[in-house]
This record gives sequence, C-alpha cells and structure tokens, in this order.
Amino acid sequence: MSELDILVPPPVELLVGGETVAITPLKVGQLPSFLRVISPVMRRLTTPEIDWLGLFGERGNDLLTAIAIAVGKPRDWVDELTADEAILLAAKVIEVNADFFTRTVMPQLDGLFAQAQELAPKASGSTPSSG
Repeated sequence: MSELDILVPPPVELLVGGETVAITPLKVGQLPSFLRVISPVMRRLTTPEIDWLGLFGERGNDLLTAIAIAVGKPRDWVDELTADEAILLAAKVIEVNADFFTRTVMPQLDGLFAQAQELAPKASGSTPSSG
C-alpha cells in the first residue's frame, strides 16, 4: 500500500443491485445530510457486534437514507436492494468511513450528550404540590 493509498484510500467496489458500486470516504458535501440522518443510530454503529436487523427495525429509514447519500444513489435504488445487499452495503459504508466515525463524529456526539446531561433539570427530593 502506497502513502497515497493511506492518505486517500482507493474506493471499495461492491456488486449490489446488479451493478458495481464504488464506496469511498464521505465527501464534505455529503456530510450535512448524512450526519443528520445517521446521528440517531451512531452509537449502535460503533459497537463490536452490530445488530443489523434490530437497527433496521428501529431506524431503517434513517439508515437507508444514509446509505443512499454515502453511495450517491437515489433512495429508491437502495429501497430495491435485497436485505442482504442493504446490510452488506451499510457495513461497507461504515467500514470505509470508520476512521471518520471514530475520530470525528463519536467524540462530538459524546460532547453533545454530556452537555445535554448537564443542562437537564436536576431531580430534587420534593415534588410540587397540586393545589
């Protein structure tokens, strides 16, 4: 592997939906829409064993939209994939962008969750009375 391949990894090609799809690291123009839809599922994507069926059951629309954005295909195209193809494609998108997720997105989400917990009202020992 050359130094250039380390800095700019070559695309990962995958045969899905009857065509070869080149999966590359996300481009800056894809980030806003991708992050909007992937943020609700991010914590589940960074576990050692991803429960893909559970993830699709709970956040399938978000995940399918994220896949479409990442591979530059229309959502209708992604919707027509078999379940196996969609899961394989999602896994490859995560794999190709793993460095970005672990070094950039997760620390930012951790910071946001910490801020939200600090801002949440503290539970007190008394409850307001009605009346």
